[in-house]
Amino acid sequence: MKQRWRHLIASALVLALCLSAAACGKSDDTAGDDWRASGAVVDSGTITHDGDSVDVLVTVSESSAAFYRDMTEQVLFDSVSFPVSIPDAEEAFHAISFDDIDGDGESDVLVRFLHKSGDTTEMIWIWDPVERYVFREDLSTVAVGDGVLSSQPYFTKNGLQINAAVEMGTFLLEDGVCSYSGLGDGYNTDDCYWEIVKNGDYTHDGIRELHFDAICYIPEGAIPYFDQQYITVTSSELYDYYTGTWLTASTAYGNSQRGENYYLYTISWQGSSYLIEFAYSTEWEYNVSDWAQVLTKSYVVYIPEDYNGLIFAAEAQPLTYKESAKRMQLDSICPEAAILDIDTLAPYSCLFFDLCD
Repeated sequence: MKQRWRHLIASALVLALCLSAAACGKSDDTAGDDWRASGAVVDSGTITHDGDSVDVLVTVSESSAAFYRDMTEQVLFDSVSFPVSIPDAEEAFHAISFDDIDGDGESDVLVRFLHKSGDTTEMIWIWDPVERYVFREDLSTVAVGDGVLSSQPYFTKNGLQINAAVEMGTFLLEDGVCSYSGLGDGYNTDDCYWEIVKNGDYTHDGIRELHFDAICYIPEGAIPYFDQQYITVTSSELYDYYTGTWLTASTAYGNSQRGENYYLYTISWQGSSYLIEFAYSTEWEYNVSDWAQVLTKSYVVYIPEDYNGLIFAAEAQPLTYKESAKRMQLDSICPEAAILDIDTLAPYSCLFFDLCD
């Protein structure tokens, strides 16, 4: 085993880089480091909850509308996830309203699209203090003409295959780990292996409770020699199979009543809403058997017993340090983005595990 200088392992690198993203789309740096100049903003408004009002700027993608604080730095305030994909969302966007629709004194959300076909899509979410914005199919009108919307699950429609299996050993992820020193010196990507081991699967009171470990094995040869402190990075996330929504561990979604470090999402699909809550912890081990490093992410997830769309993705690393650094910001810039809209991510290079199978 090679002798190495003391090293720092990190599953997430926090960098203060002012890199803009257009609703988590592909965009370049903007002049003056003010993300509002990127052209991503489609509307603005004021959201009121518990008597407090916040001015927000709105961006849209085919899977969601995101609401950011009106400030130079791109800071997410909240968002809504569309019940179905809207491929022409940016072109067809017409208006958004945060008026109180149900008279409870809280801001609700209405998003309207005018499609080239002449059809109108109008979607409404009503505020709930526990589940946040809940999509109301009974109040919404969704256009189906000219294939604007699809009833196919997002993963199926976009050819994203479940290519790994729970409790079936390790699976190779090409370029699944990167390492470097300083601010990107010696940046290198190499292969690693992932497996998922279930520790518990219980159903009670209509809720399915999953406990599992996602384990990443990094071979000795995957990390080049560094003569100074260095960083190793792997990436993995949860997604929804039906909408492609990224279930990121963003502080904007840390409002679960189960306690601190739990994250809460509401997935809307074909008129039904599914509340997903999860928490996880990480542990790094070094020089384990034939592996240089082993990362274990231990999850606990609560989902409705009739929901079966939870996906774990082990993600390949970007080709450059700049892209790697940019990826570290995306959980606060574009949570709930659809997987194909996430900048720096190569979805067709991921390993996908079906956690509900």
